[in-house]
Amino acid sequence: MSEQQRREERDAPLRQDIRTLGEMLGRAIQRHGTRHVFETVEHLRLACRRLRECAENMTDASVHDAAAYQQEMATLDQQITQIVESCELETAIDVIRAFTVYFHLINTAEQYHRIRRRHAYEMANVPTVQRGSLAALGTTLQTMDAGTLQDLLNQLSIELVFTAHPTEATRRSLITQSRKIANLLEAHDAWPQMTPAQRSSWQNSLENTIALLWRTDSIRHVRLRPTDEIKMGIYYLDEVLYTAVPELYSALEQTLQNAHPDVSFNVPPFLRPGSWIGGDQDGNPNVLPTTMLHALTLQRAHIIEHYRTSIEALAQEYSQSLQYCAISTELAASIAYDAEKLAEYDHELGPQTALEPYRRKLSFMWKRLGAFVPDEANQTGHYPYHQPTELLQDLELIRTSLLQDGEAGIAQSRLAILIRQVQVFGFHFAALDVRQHSERHASALAELLCVTGLLATDYHDLDENERVHLLSTLLSDPRVLPRQQLQLSAETTHILDTFEVIHQARQEFGENAITCVIISMTRAVSDLLEVLFFCKEAGITGLPIVPLFETIEDLRSCSNILEAAFQVPIYRTHVRACQEQQQVMLGYSDSSKDGGILTSSWELYQAQGRLAELGKHHQIGITLFHGRGGAIGRGGGPIYDAILGQPPGSVNGHLRITEQGEMLSFKYGLPAIALRNLELVVAGVITASLPAETQPETRETAEQRWQEIMEGLSASAYACYRRLIYDDPDFLRFFEQATPILELGWLNLGSRPARRARGRNLDELRAIPWVFSWMQSRYVLPSWYGVGHALEEYLTNSPAGLVELQQMYQTWPFMRTFIDNLQMTLSKADMHIARHYARLVDNDAVRVRLSQEIDVEYARTQRLLLAIVESKELLDTNRVLQRSIRRRNPYVDPLSYFQVTLLRRLRVLGGPLMLDGQDRLTASLEEQERARLTYAVLLTINGVAAGLRNTG
Repeated sequence: MSEQQRREERDAPLRQDIRTLGEMLGRAIQRHGTRHVFETVEHLRLACRRLRECAENMTDASVHDAAAYQQEMATLDQQITQIVESCELETAIDVIRAFTVYFHLINTAEQYHRIRRRHAYEMANVPTVQRGSLAALGTTLQTMDAGTLQDLLNQLSIELVFTAHPTEATRRSLITQSRKIANLLEAHDAWPQMTPAQRSSWQNSLENTIALLWRTDSIRHVRLRPTDEIKMGIYYLDEVLYTAVPELYSALEQTLQNAHPDVSFNVPPFLRPGSWIGGDQDGNPNVLPTTMLHALTLQRAHIIEHYRTSIEALAQEYSQSLQYCAISTELAASIAYDAEKLAEYDHELGPQTALEPYRRKLSFMWKRLGAFVPDEANQTGHYPYHQPTELLQDLELIRTSLLQDGEAGIAQSRLAILIRQVQVFGFHFAALDVRQHSERHASALAELLCVTGLLATDYHDLDENERVHLLSTLLSDPRVLPRQQLQLSAETTHILDTFEVIHQARQEFGENAITCVIISMTRAVSDLLEVLFFCKEAGITGLPIVPLFETIEDLRSCSNILEAAFQVPIYRTHVRACQEQQQVMLGYSDSSKDGGILTSSWELYQAQGRLAELGKHHQIGITLFHGRGGAIGRGGGPIYDAILGQPPGSVNGHLRITEQGEMLSFKYGLPAIALRNLELVVAGVITASLPAETQPETRETAEQRWQEIMEGLSASAYACYRRLIYDDPDFLRFFEQATPILELGWLNLGSRPARRARGRNLDELRAIPWVFSWMQSRYVLPSWYGVGHALEEYLTNSPAGLVELQQMYQTWPFMRTFIDNLQMTLSKADMHIARHYARLVDNDAVRVRLSQEIDVEYARTQRLLLAIVESKELLDTNRVLQRSIRRRNPYVDPLSYFQVTLLRRLRVLGGPLMLDGQDRLTASLEEQERARLTYAVLLTINGVAAGLRNTG
């Protein structure tokens, strides 16, 4: 059997799932919509699929055939445009909804197929193991000394940090329905074993679920509040991570046991979830100091409920009687102490429980946790758990007693899982980071110094040396500034209150509940010292202060800034209080927006190498915090390859990564997918941290020649990118009219504004809507522009350049990851569709000039990329992704046609308008039409995002 045939056989269940889901969606549309909507969907689907086939056939066609295909494409393009433009608005809305729901279905089918293939792989017992799996890692661990391996485990620290960045266009109700469909697809795999009644029930369940999807509004009509985002984050913690994380630990422990059967390893709780949701104040006036307390309170309520449910289940299971078991003296003493403290509850338990020690102990533990439940707090008296370590101590008492009595099987099952959960999640579930812009800290300090009379001049007027000297003096003074009777602005009060709440949260929820303070746009040592000053004023010690370097210039200077900070005695003392650890956050989004994808990727790579060397020199552990998004233009791409693509020595067992936007539902919507993602991260970090002699694959340090090549490519790409994006006076006009950037803000994706401040220039625009809007228009420009120009310029001046680039791609993990990500992003771009968006630009000269310039650069980039990877088509190196994109494109295209048509009509009427229930009663006919057009445009944005997936 050929590889192609094997691939076809493997994908047969997926094709069947997609067919089944599509047919049921068609029936739902006809049942709850109209026949006309269904027929319009079919006409567009077939025409767009044929359009794609013509484009693909042109590649190998003769000149004569190519001309014929081109003519047919023009005819099809006109037909599709005519169908779209002739649709009544209500029909258009239903057609758009049909394609959008289809993508939710196909996304679910593809995700479940990944799970199905993983199961098939494990069942096949093949000699080779899946790349990036713990099983693959295990073959390498067998060659390692057990002591060295334990040392590596002890130093591991991995945090996946959820953020509320607004690119998650999928509502929670749709995510929930998608999970039901995945469960039904799994059940369908047992179809031959189903009875007729079971098959009928399955059919009805799937039809009902798809009908619900069809009749569910995918658009949020009200902007999300921080509370809504907090609850969404808790959904993933509740439904997925609470069980997936301990499963990952169990799998790693099994891998270690298989690698070294005679060794008992201790696996510390190195993998933890984190969150910005409720703590990220940068540019979001809706996140208040009290928001983080609200987030932590909600999270604690959920995690305590989980623990109580688990303990209650264990109490029901552990029915051992003292007549047939023996417990440790420590457990007996603990039970006696609990009974004394909770005498009334002990009496309530009854005499039978006195003979069942484990059940009795677990019942006391359940009761003590009730102190966190408002309705039960008064009944617990003064005997609550204050710290998760106290709960862990009781759980360990039970486990030790069970082991001593020969009940190892019971001790290592559900009880061991609960112990791991308490170790990882504590009483806060996910620790919060707090983030604020450096300028907000500086302004607050300036006002505080002025109002208190401590500084006669304006703090802003001081140079950097003067600021560092002043701050060192203030930090060396043990006294705090008096705040009583001070007349301070709301902005300064906000900053001061934030640090007071951080102090309160660490006292109430534990020191681990607030992970760090992140400083956006860090530019100088004083930015770090200002935060240290506010910590000192609030009585906070040992809280990591994390500089965030975002622009190209900031990345280039980050190691110099930290070098200078380590020379400041008061800051060096702070680092010692943080156990000689320093976190550094690197901004993928803003650096890419600032300098283009090639320059951003290269500067990030170099910055990591310099920071690693700096940490070695000062004997300080540097943990790199990667601010990655979903799109390639924001650091997205396969995580395992991204980790291995970091400079050697820069990981060292420590890694923090943001999980943003639509990546949450993509990576954590289904438990098995979440577990695979966790596995990839852990396997990647361990692999990247292994001693050089045990590395399972080549991770060569870039040769000097390669670095020189990258420097040249970066400089050339940077100049090309900046010339278009920032230097061309017409570019902003083109961008605003050829993408839905101005309409995007009405989608109510998140609570944060699209811009850091009011204004229309590109500097004010956040990187997230920048990338999102280009993906919508199918240009996907931030993820590739400038690369082709740089490659061509290099190859023109270097006769042997192509061979060198091919060698770099084949040998250097950094280059391979970069090029493969480019292949993916170029595959999702489509210049044919993008030209339709360009027609929205009202100036003909600007439209023609800039669209042609972009077209030429796209073609150049694709041509040279294929030469480097030595392939005929993009993604020949990743057939699974290639097929997925090709499968989706004919269904995304109609949404793009609709979006262009609706944007044109909406803009003629004056732009977006949303009406609430009261406004609808008094709105004019024109306002009602604007509102419906706005709704239709937002539907297309949602649909394109679902179709293209990693959009922001």
